[in-house]
Amino acid sequence: MQEQPDEELFTQLVTKVVNEKNNILERIGRHLYELRKEKQVEWFIQHSQQHLVNLMNQLAAYLPANSLLQVHVPRLEYTWPNLYQVIYYTLGELLSYFEQKFERYLDIDCNVPASYQLKARQKFRQDIALLSEGLIASGVDEQLQSIIGMPFLELSEGNHTDSRLTYRQLHYLTEMNKRLFQLLDVNGGNDNFAEKLHELLLFINFNSIHYFEYWRNMITAELTNHHTIREKLERLMYLQKEISQAVLKPVLAFNTMRPLLQNKMQAWLAEEITYYKEVSTAIGGTQLPDELIRWKGFKIQTIFSVPQLGHILKLLLDSGLYLNKNRSEVLEFFSYFFTSVKQDSVSPGSLRTNFYKDNAAVSRSVQDILMQLANLSHKGPGMVAFLVMEYFLQ
Repeated sequence: MQEQPDEELFTQLVTKVVNEKNNILERIGRHLYELRKEKQVEWFIQHSQQHLVNLMNQLAAYLPANSLLQVHVPRLEYTWPNLYQVIYYTLGELLSYFEQKFERYLDIDCNVPASYQLKARQKFRQDIALLSEGLIASGVDEQLQSIIGMPFLELSEGNHTDSRLTYRQLHYLTEMNKRLFQLLDVNGGNDNFAEKLHELLLFINFNSIHYFEYWRNMITAELTNHHTIREKLERLMYLQKEISQAVLKPVLAFNTMRPLLQNKMQAWLAEEITYYKEVSTAIGGTQLPDELIRWKGFKIQTIFSVPQLGHILKLLLDSGLYLNKNRSEVLEFFSYFFTSVKQDSVSPGSLRTNFYKDNAAVSRSVQDILMQLANLSHKGPGMVAFLVMEYFLQ
């Protein structure tokens, strides 16, 4: 065989390829019309898709990577690689026909052609740099950035002719990429960005083992800030409710071989809740003295708001009128035995937040309460009011 085809042979072969493509399209139309059952149509579409992809990937082994990224095939140089490129491009047109006309019958677990993977690599390589900048600016820690970027970076590894990327995986990465940029556009830099990011990863079922471990460690670390079993259970049950009620994007999964991220989270939370309930039962299983049983379920009902109650406790502890050194225990005691004007049960976390929070409006309302108390005193209302105010506000 001659080293390279001459113009006449090259033109004849290209014409033959194009004519054969048109004949195939015509025969496909007739064949599909003759099929009576939808299962037969599905089998034919998927069988054709798989064969086209295999042929394209076989040809890709003889073509340079940059030629697979070209939208139009050059026909000026009469070379065998250019002829292979023409054939590759023509097979791609047949594949596009099936993708556009019969999308619902496609085999989404079929590998994509090498050119699809190369184009995805090129796009994601550019996007991941911008995405990383946005995540850093929004305060996302390095470990989570790495976990989010890992699927895109893994796509860049290996030879494009040995592609194992499927239609399903490419669709997932494309959707994930799009959603992350949308989140950055809407919430980037906001205080609640981390929360929104975790909601998004749950929504798109990012069931990566690495992400689940990150989330589990994050919740475990968060629970250390809750000092009582009651607080831990409240937080765990709140998360359980939020995750159970979360909206998920249908039929979307990072890895179809693993359970839904939502199911993994719910199972872990259920185990943690069971554990802390058992610990609580074990601790409370001993016989309580009669005087403690007497006050079980008892609460002091107040007209204070939670912010007012927190501010008053801070005044009493800071002033030295309450001598307890462990402020957390004091806050937990008041949250358990006191009510607010709107809540029969005060959360220890909420009371703790308001204990340390400075709020001018709350401070003024507490001053008014103290003034009312001073005026009720029978020993010189004016002087008592002055002394009380001086004592607390010094």
